[in-house]
Amino acid sequence: MISHLAKPLASAFAISALGLAVVACSEKSAPSAPESTVKTDSASPTRGGQLVVALRAEPAQLNPLVDQGSGAHSVRPALDSLVWDNGDGTYEPWLATSWEVSDDASTYVFHLRKDVKFHDGTPLNAEAVKANFDYVLNPANKSTGSTAKLKPVATVVDEYTLSVKLATPESSFLTLIAAPYFGILSKAQLENDPKSLATKLIGTGPFKFDNWVKGQSLTYVRNDDYNWAPAKFHRGTAYVDSIKYVFLPEDQTRYNALATKEAQVVDYVPPEYAKQTKASTDYQTQEFLLPGVGYSLHLNTRRPPFDQKEVRQALLHGLNRAEIVASATFGAYPTQEYLASTTPDFAKNLKNKISYDPDLAARLLDKAGWSQRDSEGYRVKDGQRLSSFVPYADNDQLAQRTLEQVQIDARKLGFEIQLQPVTDLPERLYNGNYGLLGSFQSEATGMQLWRLYGSDNISDGSTVGSNASFLRIPELDAVLAKARAAGKAEDRAKYYAEAQEILPEYAPSVPLYSRARLIAVQKNVHGVTWDNAWPQPFLFDAWIAQP
Repeated sequence: MISHLAKPLASAFAISALGLAVVACSEKSAPSAPESTVKTDSASPTRGGQLVVALRAEPAQLNPLVDQGSGAHSVRPALDSLVWDNGDGTYEPWLATSWEVSDDASTYVFHLRKDVKFHDGTPLNAEAVKANFDYVLNPANKSTGSTAKLKPVATVVDEYTLSVKLATPESSFLTLIAAPYFGILSKAQLENDPKSLATKLIGTGPFKFDNWVKGQSLTYVRNDDYNWAPAKFHRGTAYVDSIKYVFLPEDQTRYNALATKEAQVVDYVPPEYAKQTKASTDYQTQEFLLPGVGYSLHLNTRRPPFDQKEVRQALLHGLNRAEIVASATFGAYPTQEYLASTTPDFAKNLKNKISYDPDLAARLLDKAGWSQRDSEGYRVKDGQRLSSFVPYADNDQLAQRTLEQVQIDARKLGFEIQLQPVTDLPERLYNGNYGLLGSFQSEATGMQLWRLYGSDNISDGSTVGSNASFLRIPELDAVLAKARAAGKAEDRAKYYAEAQEILPEYAPSVPLYSRARLIAVQKNVHGVTWDNAWPQPFLFDAWIAQP
C-alpha cells in the first residue's frame, strides 16, 4: 500500500500507537492511460467563458455520500478529495498534505492543509473531514458508497490531523477516497442542513454550486478563492468562468450537440458514432477503457430459476457474449471477464475464462430438470416455463439493444427472458424486484469484486448492499478478505486472481462488456484531463481559446 510523505511523521501517535508504515513507492497496478488525440500547444491559457458539457445522465440527487453512482459524474467541480489518484499506482496530496498507512491497511492517518476554506467560509480541518466520515458511517443516511461499506471510524488527533480506522482492512482505500463520491463536504451543511445535500453542494472545489434546472442543466461558477489544486495542475483559480452540464440521455441528441457545437465537451459519445468521431479532424478525443466490473447481468438467486447453479452456468456459457457485445455496441466495446482488463489486479493469465459452449449449456439445463419444451420451444419443468425478467431504464438505448440480443440468444437455449422498461431501476437493486439486473460499476480497484460478490454486501433489510445476485460464496469471501488486507502488491494480485478463477464456477452474473468511455472536445477547448479514481473528464485546467 502506498503512503505519500510530504514531511516527517507529525506525531508519536502515528508511529507508536498505530504502527504506521511509510512506503515511498506504489504497490498498485495501473490501468491503461486514456487514448488521446487532444492537442497540446504552447499557447497561454485565456480566462473567461462558460464551458458546456453534455452528459448522458442526470443525477437523481447530488449528495455523493449517499449514492456514489448518482452524481459522481457531475459533482467534481465543487468537491475536492483528500488525495489525487495519478492513475499509475501513485497518489499526490490534495486536501491532505501527507498520510500514513498501517501494515494491515486498516488504519490511515491524514495531515491536512491549513489554508483551505469551504464555499460557505468555514475552514477545512480535522473536525470537518471527520463529519464526512461520520455521515457515511451513520446507518440512518443509507450511504451506498464503497467508503461506507468499510465502516470508517474517524478520530481527531489535532486540529489538522485525522486518524481513520476501518472495520475491515482495505488496501484500495486511497483510491476510494480519491473519487468524487467522497469529495469533502462542508461540516456546517452536513450537520445543520443535511436535506439540502440532495439539491446543492458546499465543498472546497474550484467551482461553486450555482443552479440546477431539473431535467435540463446543472451550473457551477468559479471559486475565486481557490488555490489548492494537486501539484500537477496550474496554480490559482480555474480558467473558465463557469461550467454548465446539460443532460442529454438520447444518444442522437448528445451527438448532435457535438456536431452543432452546442456543447464544447461531449461525454460518452455513443458507440455507434465512435469510429467516425475519432477519425474526424473536427474534434479532439480521449478514450478510456473503464476499469472495474463492466456491464454485467446479475442473476437473482432469491428467485427461481437462478436459485439453481446449473441454470446460472447455462446462461453464462450459452450466451454468445462476443456477438451480443459486437452487435449492441457496434464493435466499440470489448467483451470482458469478471473484471475489465484495465482494472488493477486483473488476472492476465486467467485459466478459467468464460467459454461460449451452447452444447454444455443444453446439458446443464437438462441436468437441472429443464429437459422438456413447450409449443413455443421454451424449456419447461413441472408445468412451468423456464423464464425470467430483466428491467432496464426506459431511456437507456444501449441497455435495450444489449438486452434484445440477450433475449434472442437465450431463446435459442429455450430460455424466455422478458424485457421491462422501467423508471425505478436504481431502486430495483435494493428491493430485489428483478430476475436479471444489468449494472455497470467503474472503480479503479479490484475491490469491486468484493462490493458486487462479497457476502457482506448483500442487502439484509437494515443495510443496503450491492451484491445483486444475493449469493453467498464462502470460499470467495475468504480469498477477497486476504486480498483486501494484503500489504504487498504481489499478494493482493494473487488473491484477486484466485477470486476471478472462482467466480465462473458459481456464475452469479454474466459479464458482457467493458465500456470504452469516449469524450469529444471542440478544437478551441484545451486542458481537458482525466480523473482516474472514478474515470471521467477533469475540467480544472480547461480553457477556451478566443476566436
